[in-house]
Amino acid sequence: MLAGVGSDGEVALAATAGPDVAVAETEVVAAPPPASAPVPRRGGRRGLVIALILVLVVVAAGGGSAVLANAALNSKYSPGQATLDYFAAQQRGDAAGMMANASFPHEDIRSAFFDKTAVTAMLRTRDNSNLKGVKVLSIVGVDTNTSQVVVSMTWGGSNRTAKYTVRRDKSQTHYVFYNSWRLEVPSNTINFSLPNQPGLVTVDGIIVSSKFVQAISGYHTVTMTANSFYDSSSRVANVVDAETTVKLDGNISNAAMGAVGASVNDTLNNHCDAAKYFECPGHTYSAPNDGQIWYLQEPGYPEIDFKTYVFTLTGDPTAGMKLVVGTEAGQLTASGTCATTLTVNGGQKYGFTGTWTATMTWKGSSITQTDVKFDCAAAKA
Repeated sequence: MLAGVGSDGEVALAATAGPDVAVAETEVVAAPPPASAPVPRRGGRRGLVIALILVLVVVAAGGGSAVLANAALNSKYSPGQATLDYFAAQQRGDAAGMMANASFPHEDIRSAFFDKTAVTAMLRTRDNSNLKGVKVLSIVGVDTNTSQVVVSMTWGGSNRTAKYTVRRDKSQTHYVFYNSWRLEVPSNTINFSLPNQPGLVTVDGIIVSSKFVQAISGYHTVTMTANSFYDSSSRVANVVDAETTVKLDGNISNAAMGAVGASVNDTLNNHCDAAKYFECPGHTYSAPNDGQIWYLQEPGYPEIDFKTYVFTLTGDPTAGMKLVVGTEAGQLTASGTCATTLTVNGGQKYGFTGTWTATMTWKGSSITQTDVKFDCAAAKA
């Protein structure tokens, strides 16, 4: 059988037989073309597959860039970078930057010294920003959330190497997969050695009420404020790597010295009991008119006969005196040397030296009581 396709699209089939067989012809009309294929809906499985294929194509095409981006993010959000960022912020005096990369595990001890205000105050001490050459030497993972970072640096002019604990901050997430890290800032104890009856003590301007305080690792300015007895004084405490003791001796103020001197001079010159003491400065003593010869026995001289005599202070007995603040509130003691001239019968003069001591009570803003013991004719001048 032969088959052919005509120009009009019809298919013709013909059977061929021998010479005695009749030939019959039959036409077969072709079937109509099928309807158009349905269009898939957006978002269907096929769309998802296509989207995934496109993503794979993009990643395959730019695989190197993706790897680099991932490495950059891993580096940016890492224990080592958090450590570097903390010290970089400290170097530029940026309290907010320090807080963003730090945690303070000892803040429950004294929260006033571990908040942003305390960090800002701490940065006023210049040694804290005197940081150079901060380098990460090693990073050792303790677990998935904790690392130990060893850094080297020059801080306050001293070379140091230190190990810091750095922990993952799961509350801070970036680009879905990357957490922030926070350096645990260590703290150390500042002890205070203070004089009796000290003024208020502050650390970086924050008042403390005990003889020690726990503070952030670094340098801190310890100040004793002025009071009735002392001038203000300050020292810088270095607690970068260990606790320390700051000694504030307390300088007696000029005002206190002046008040004490005035009180001692007033007592010696104006409140000496001449009936009790025979050497009250400025008082003229007279021998009894009983027909007898009266005399004085003074160091370094033979008997000094007199009808009248008077001791006069030579110079200021409080010049160069020593003042000691007692342990009890308002208690003071002072001591010094004194010199006197004895004038007998209005003309004969004799010179002497000696010492004095005084106890005083200071209440409020002034001295309320002064008792002076003196012997200003203890030795020949």
